[in-house]
Amino acid sequence: MLARLLYSLFFYCLTPLILMRVVWRSIKEPYYKSDLGQRFGFVETNHDRPIWVHAVSAGETIAAVPLVDRLLDRGHAVVMTAMTPTGRERATILLGDRVQQYYAPYDLPGSIKRFLSTVKPKALIIIDTELWPNMLHYSAMQNMPIYLVNARMSDKSARGYQKISMLTLPMMKTLRQVYSQSDIQGERFLSMGLSDAQLSVPGSIKFDVSLPVDFQERQVELKRLFNGKECFLGASTHKGEEDKLIKAFKNLGPSASQVLIIAPRHTHRTTEVLSLCKTSGLSVQKRSDDLDIESAIYLIDTMGELIYFYGIAKMAFIGGSLVDIGGHNPMEAGRLGVPMMMGPFTRNIDDIAELFIDAGAMIRISDQTGLNIAVSTLFNDDVLHGSMSGAAELVMKRNRGALDLIEREIIEEIG
Repeated sequence: MLARLLYSLFFYCLTPLILMRVVWRSIKEPYYKSDLGQRFGFVETNHDRPIWVHAVSAGETIAAVPLVDRLLDRGHAVVMTAMTPTGRERATILLGDRVQQYYAPYDLPGSIKRFLSTVKPKALIIIDTELWPNMLHYSAMQNMPIYLVNARMSDKSARGYQKISMLTLPMMKTLRQVYSQSDIQGERFLSMGLSDAQLSVPGSIKFDVSLPVDFQERQVELKRLFNGKECFLGASTHKGEEDKLIKAFKNLGPSASQVLIIAPRHTHRTTEVLSLCKTSGLSVQKRSDDLDIESAIYLIDTMGELIYFYGIAKMAFIGGSLVDIGGHNPMEAGRLGVPMMMGPFTRNIDDIAELFIDAGAMIRISDQTGLNIAVSTLFNDDVLHGSMSGAAELVMKRNRGALDLIEREIIEEIG
């Protein structure tokens, strides 16, 4: 209790700085400062005893959708929270008004208790690893079961949590069940004080990802737009990666039949990336221009469309891996049989990346030269391309099933 009290006092002291950061981020992403009251627990709801599903951002929201769909189909009301505008945007696109959604309350006692007293959830499902002391404590005080689904924990994070065991151990005790993505991830939770009985290792629910209902329709549209061009997709890229992708693409030599598609992780970087593309000497156009493809580089400056572009990609570089971000989800590309490349920084998804690498579906690159070779090879070696595509689909097929197990156990408990 003392550790959580000190943590809460520290959080209260930081709140002015947190609000300043929200205002700063809203300069580039205006939606950050919308519905600010929700971050302090001021919400309204018309649901009776819903299930609270918390998914921090876009990737976690996408992963949660199949489970949320199943909960809704069984007649449960669902309230979703996210930390970021992109998380809320994905929930809107994928679930519409079937769920109520808010920004997650800050982990302050007043904010959490205010949110809980209004929403009155009967269970809390947290996607991936969002461990907040007050969220867990006050939810447990309501006698609701708390599930950590698709749980992952890096070695670095586990060591950090072990150093603050006075906070970590009570958090572990509040969890009804942790559904880990892998044995290695599960071992890290055990090292933090989780009991064997609280741990299940079904794998990642992201392997059970479903395509959007309008996927085929959108594919027809994009294939018409790109008119047979071969597309190299840079997915969820960060600063320091786009320039390398452009160099690798230029290394191929000029070709009217090839296009580099760049999808920055954050759309507020559009101006920066557009300037970089123009400096390269290659022609570039933006998705929002809504024009026929006449340029060498196509810049996606819209949100929520990446899955559709995987469908037309000949190959994909998965971002956040050539710079030290930790790597983004490769499973949407795998679902569609797209040969992949990732850099050395994949700590966020190490186990999953290794599955694709070991199967021959992904190439690990470490520098510009490696990227150049991989891109050139995949454009020109049809046999390798076909082999990698089939391997990606096989990895996805072999690892499905986590969602069925998790749904069965949660529904069995909450009804």
